[in-house]
Amino acid sequence: MFSVLSQIRKRYEYMTPVEQRIADFMLDNPAKVINMPVKDIARNSDTSDAAIVRFSKRIGLAGIKELKVELAKELHTLEKENISRVIDLEHDTHKDIFDKVFKNTIQALYNTEKIVDRDTMKKAAQLFAKSDNTFIFGLGDSANIGNELEQKLHRVNINAFFTSDKYLCMTRLSNATKNDVLFLITLSGKTKEVVEVVKLAKKLGVKTIILTQNHASIAKRNADIAIEITEEETNIQYMNMTSRIAQLVICDVLFFYICRELGSSAYETIIKTYDVTH
Repeated sequence: MFSVLSQIRKRYEYMTPVEQRIADFMLDNPAKVINMPVKDIARNSDTSDAAIVRFSKRIGLAGIKELKVELAKELHTLEKENISRVIDLEHDTHKDIFDKVFKNTIQALYNTEKIVDRDTMKKAAQLFAKSDNTFIFGLGDSANIGNELEQKLHRVNINAFFTSDKYLCMTRLSNATKNDVLFLITLSGKTKEVVEVVKLAKKLGVKTIILTQNHASIAKRNADIAIEITEEETNIQYMNMTSRIAQLVICDVLFFYICRELGSSAYETIIKTYDVTH
């Protein structure tokens, strides 16, 4: 189930005044929106039919028809389950915790599937496949994802170099060529280290790809290609659990996209590596 209401709340502060009027009406009247014609939604939010369609796409959906379908599913699920997504370690039973962790994770993956741009991922994979060197930078939990991606890329003979050290990454960028690529993995895209690295890459003309859940971050605005994952409304996010899994899945998909770009040579290398390790 794609959470329409969650996506609206998370993006609200970055919306234009017109988008905020639409958001306000939908957040205040979600049940009414489901059955309202586009013209009525536009009239009640003092906007236009075209603005409603653009708004739907702004939160990761194809149009207002899909928004209504997803919103109806969301309201039905909320009414049926009536369960908070927040984990309360003092009062939740073991079953409650188990159910919430799984449901929140599934929700994060479903939302990410909806908002991620496949064409953008394809372009990113093409850059990876054509690069002489790929520099991967990630901090905290994102570092684990970056380190794993480095190992996968080595299996298909891509020169990948991961680090969570800002200075080492900046040194590598200083010696980079026009055929090298920087891949940033970050949740907020706002940390000082990430911003400094992406700005240096831009200054040096190094192509930059960023994987982030913050669609309005400084890092994203300075990147050449941005892959966005969802940001969830749950206290699990403070442990980065749902975001980490979403990052991992996107990197797995990206890896297979890269393999497809490389063609048969990549498949043969993977098979040989598997035979050696097993």
